[in-house]
Amino acid sequence: MKFLLVFILYANIVFANFLDENKTNEINQTKIVFIKQLEDIDTLLSQMDFYIKYTNYQKYIKLQVKLKDLKKEIYRLNRKRKTKAIKEKLNDLNIKKVAYEKQLEIMGNNQNLFDSLISINPLPKPFHITNPFGILSIVSYQKKLSFIMDKYNEQYLEFQKVIKLLENKINLYKKLNKDTSKLQKILQDFELTKDIYYSKLNQLHTELKLYEQTMKDEEKAQISKLITLLIIIFISILFFTSIKFAFKKYAQKIENIYLVNKIINFLNFNVAVIIIAFFYIDNATYLVTILGFASAGIAIAMKDWFMNIFGWFVILTTGNFKVGDRIKVILQNGQIEVIGDIIDITISRIVIHEDVTLTSFEKNRRAGRIVFVPNNVIFTNPIFNYTHNGLRAVWDGIDIVITFDSNYKKAEYLAKEITKKYSKGYTDITRKQLNKLRSMYNIKNTQVEPRIYTFIGEYGIVISCWYLNNYATLNLRSKMSAEILDAFLKEDDIIIAYNTMDIKVKNEKLKEIKNTLPTTNAE
Repeated sequence: MKFLLVFILYANIVFANFLDENKTNEINQTKIVFIKQLEDIDTLLSQMDFYIKYTNYQKYIKLQVKLKDLKKEIYRLNRKRKTKAIKEKLNDLNIKKVAYEKQLEIMGNNQNLFDSLISINPLPKPFHITNPFGILSIVSYQKKLSFIMDKYNEQYLEFQKVIKLLENKINLYKKLNKDTSKLQKILQDFELTKDIYYSKLNQLHTELKLYEQTMKDEEKAQISKLITLLIIIFISILFFTSIKFAFKKYAQKIENIYLVNKIINFLNFNVAVIIIAFFYIDNATYLVTILGFASAGIAIAMKDWFMNIFGWFVILTTGNFKVGDRIKVILQNGQIEVIGDIIDITISRIVIHEDVTLTSFEKNRRAGRIVFVPNNVIFTNPIFNYTHNGLRAVWDGIDIVITFDSNYKKAEYLAKEITKKYSKGYTDITRKQLNKLRSMYNIKNTQVEPRIYTFIGEYGIVISCWYLNNYATLNLRSKMSAEILDAFLKEDDIIIAYNTMDIKVKNEKLKEIKNTLPTTNAE
C-alpha cells in the first residue's frame, strides 16, 4: 500500500512536469510569433516616409542634447587651469562641437515635429481671367487642385497607417512584457501631429471649395461676356450684310457692287476688331502706348506689308483701276510684263488673270495664269490701264512692207478702207468715251478715225495702219492682217516685200562655178 502511494505521487510529479514543459513550449512558440510580428512591423515602419522623418527628428533632438552637454563641458574645462591634458581635451571637444553644428545645420528641417513629419503647402491662389481662352486655364487649375488634395489625403491615410502599426507594436510589447514608455512617447507625438494634420486638411478642403467657387464665378462671367460679344458681332454682321444687299439691289454697275462689298467687308472686320478690343482690353490707353513705342520697329520690320496696305488704300480712293479692268504691269525693270484682267484686289495684292495678248504672243508664250502682284507696285512700277473709267478701246497698229516699185498709194487706200470697216464700231464708242473723259482730264486730241502712215524702210515701203480696237487686240488684228494680205495679193502692182539678197556673178566666175559642179549621165 505504501509502495502504491509512492508510485502515484511520483506519477503526479512527472505529469506536472510534462504539463509545465508543454506550457513553456507554447509560451515560447507564442513569443516567437510575437517577435516575428514585431520584425514585420519594424520592416514596414522603416519603409514609411513619416516614420523615417520622425526618426530624423529624434536624431536631431538627441544631437541638440549632445551639443548642449558638450558646450557645458567646454565651459567647465575653460574655467580650469590650462594644463596640457585639458588643452588636448578642449581641442577634441571643439572639433566635436563643429561637427555637431554642421550636422544640425544639415538636418535643420527636422527641428520642428510637425514640419518634420508633414509638409503641407498652401493651395495655389485663384486667378482672374480676362478672355475666353482663360476657361481652359480654369480646367487646368481645377485639375491641379484635385491632384494636390488627393496627394494630401493619401498622405493622411499613410499617416494613420503608421499610428496603427505603432499601436500594434505597443500591444505586442505588452504581451512580451517589454517597456512601452518610448513607444508611448512616439505614439503620443504622432497622435498630436495627427490632430494638427487633420485640422490643416479641413482648412485646405474649405479653401478648395472657396477657390473652386471663385473660378466657377470667373468662368460664368467670361461665358456671359463671350455670349454678349457674339450677339453684338452678329448684329454688326447683320447690319453690314443688309447694307450690301440694299446696295446690290439698287446699284447699276457690277464693278461698284464689288468695290462696295470690299469696303463693307473691311469696315465690318475692323468694327469687329474694335468691339473685341473694347471687351477684352482692360486698359486701352496702355495698349495705345505700347503700340506707339512698337510702331517704329514694326514699320521697319514689316515695311512691305504696310506699303501693301497703303497701296490698297490708294487704289480704293483714287479709282485709277478697279476689279474688271484690263491692265499691264511691268516688273523687274522690264524683264516681266503681265497683261490681264483684275479679278480681285485684296489688302495685300492685286490678282490678275493673264489673257492671250500680243505680249503673250511676242514675249511670254504663256497665258491663262493667275498672277499675284503686291499692292506696293503702284509706287514703283508703271501700270497701264486699258479700260480706265469706261474706256474700252486702245490704238493698235499693223505694219506691212511692200516693194519700192509697188503702187503704195493704192496700198494705202486699201489698208485704210479695211481698217475703217473693222474699227468703225470701236471708233464711235471711243468718241463718246473720250468726250466724257475730257470733263476729268485735259484731253486735246480726240481724233478717233484710223490713221495710215507711209515710211521708207530698209527693204521696202512700210504701210503702218493704226486703228481703234478692243483691248483684246489679237482677234481683230488677226482678221485685219489676213484681209489686208488678201487684198494686196490680188493686185498686180502691189508686191509684198521681205528681206531678200541679190547676188551678181560675172560670166568668167559663173563658168568656174559650173565646172566645179558634178556631172551626170544625162549631160
